[in-house]
Amino acid sequence: MAPVGDRTSFLEKGYAIYPNLLSPQEVEQYKSRISAFFNWRKKPKATSDRNLNVGYSSSDAITATQEFWDLIFHDKLTSFIRYLLGPTARYTQHSDLHLNHGTVGWHRDCANRDFGVGPDWDERNVPYRVVRVAIYLQSYAESKFSLGVIPSSHQHESILTTLERKSWNVLMGRMLKKKNILQPLLSVKPTWIPTNPGDCIVFNQRLLHSGSYCQGEKYAMFLSYGIDNEHSKRHRRYYLYDRKDLSYSDCPEALKQRLIEQNLYLGVTKED
Repeated sequence: MAPVGDRTSFLEKGYAIYPNLLSPQEVEQYKSRISAFFNWRKKPKATSDRNLNVGYSSSDAITATQEFWDLIFHDKLTSFIRYLLGPTARYTQHSDLHLNHGTVGWHRDCANRDFGVGPDWDERNVPYRVVRVAIYLQSYAESKFSLGVIPSSHQHESILTTLERKSWNVLMGRMLKKKNILQPLLSVKPTWIPTNPGDCIVFNQRLLHSGSYCQGEKYAMFLSYGIDNEHSKRHRRYYLYDRKDLSYSDCPEALKQRLIEQNLYLGVTKED
């Protein structure tokens, strides 16, 4: 199936959808690899917990695990990324594997997550074109999972939305002591995207987004790409050197060579 929307829409709204990016065979292959990666065995489906967003997660897993490297170079994916971003798109390493895991609550994945604050929001010299790639392997019918996005929130955020989000952060941090709380917003209307096996959603790292509650098995793979400029380098450096809690490591040499050969390598140093 062809991608939904064009580059102009992507730049305006901050997200684009490629239904069925992966074939059914690829979906089953990656589901098996994710299960093996987490050494997971299926348990009885009966559960009283409608929110299975408490499962397994591994940061930097795609970069660090050779069995997932082919996904970085997937022809449909890289063609779509270059269509959206341009020919200088590079792999920015920010990757994860999820099994029955997710984040419920509006957030951004960029380095500077408060709207308008920090160098991620300074586009006077070069545009911010760093994207998160989310690929899902389960059907909406079995999981009832959707990805929620706030269209254009990578470019605009009202004072009311900012206040709502800050209030939720205070409520969650000081009172509820929970992270996976679906946060209703009155100032904006989210778009909820139901996901099916092989679906790919590409969104600007500055875009506000949230997972929904999940009622069944959920498999997801995340990657990141950006055009070759200072914003993309900052993003890769942020996860590689600044987020010590996530334990990122530099690309294995064999992966680095493949990235160089296919014009996808983005070199950074800690001192950049």
